[in-house]
Amino acid sequence: MCYTPGRMAPVRLAAYITFALLGVGAVAYGLGPVLLAGLFSYTILDIANRKLTPRVGAFWARWTAVLVFLLTATCGFWLFGKVIRESLQAIPAILAKVVPMVTETTAAYRIELPFENIEELRRVALDTLKSNAADISHASGILTKGFFHILAGIFVAILAFLAEAMPGEADGRSRREGNLHDAFRKEFDRRIARFMLSFERVLGAQVLISAINTVATTAFLLAMGYPFAAFLIPATFILGIMPIVGNIASNMIIVGTGLTLSGKHAIGALIFLIGIHKAEYFLNSRIVGSSIRTPMWQTLLAILLGEVVMGIPGIVLAPALLHYAREELRDIPYEG
Repeated sequence: MCYTPGRMAPVRLAAYITFALLGVGAVAYGLGPVLLAGLFSYTILDIANRKLTPRVGAFWARWTAVLVFLLTATCGFWLFGKVIRESLQAIPAILAKVVPMVTETTAAYRIELPFENIEELRRVALDTLKSNAADISHASGILTKGFFHILAGIFVAILAFLAEAMPGEADGRSRREGNLHDAFRKEFDRRIARFMLSFERVLGAQVLISAINTVATTAFLLAMGYPFAAFLIPATFILGIMPIVGNIASNMIIVGTGLTLSGKHAIGALIFLIGIHKAEYFLNSRIVGSSIRTPMWQTLLAILLGEVVMGIPGIVLAPALLHYAREELRDIPYEG
């Protein structure tokens, strides 16, 4: 068995190592949210630019894409803020009705919980907050700092996008062709382009599937007369962007809300959600295409590792990294 590296193997290897070091640096310095914000921003800009260029020309398409991104980002921040505000009202009300049902059920099966009613649940939560006050204070500082980091990541994505409007600048500085710098830059650019394609295909499809799932869920919630629809609907969309884990979280919230009405509502919601997510396997194959399919166990393992390494950004990035790694391995020649 032998490996056939090709002429560019050393330069390509250097590009792989540099790409990996950037990922390690993002993990080591906690830049996952910044990376995710930058990737989302650049993806929206790039897609809008590609769609608009044939219609309005390259110059106007690029600046219109920036406008589209700013509108999309504004709507995104507004939607996220709305979910947070609605959750502060909806979640306590849902718990106030669900907790008594849970305690009655666990008491019937002689299962002990650390609380017996909503007041004791609040006391447990307050005790936990007090015991971790220092960590919470530290986390709030990180949150404020992280917000500005995210804004910086978005700004960098916009600058990188606009910089592409000036092609040939780097090549013009080269005094001779075939130098090591240009060879490395081209190989590294290929790694970035391939990863961005994986990110766009995986996460773009996930957003589309989440939107379709949200529309179907909205129709169900409104038809069944569920309370807190203003919270459940946008939360379903936002959580649905996170593969597997997000669906589980949104399902738990919807079923829990169903319990506030009756057991039949909760069971009906569970049956509906199972049916919707079974249909998503078909949607995934149609929307994403056969080239992106990966076994469920690989995706789940990647998500678990991503959460351990980078938290929530790791959950979102893991499927894209898995697809990118597979595409890179397929591009490396091997004879055996």
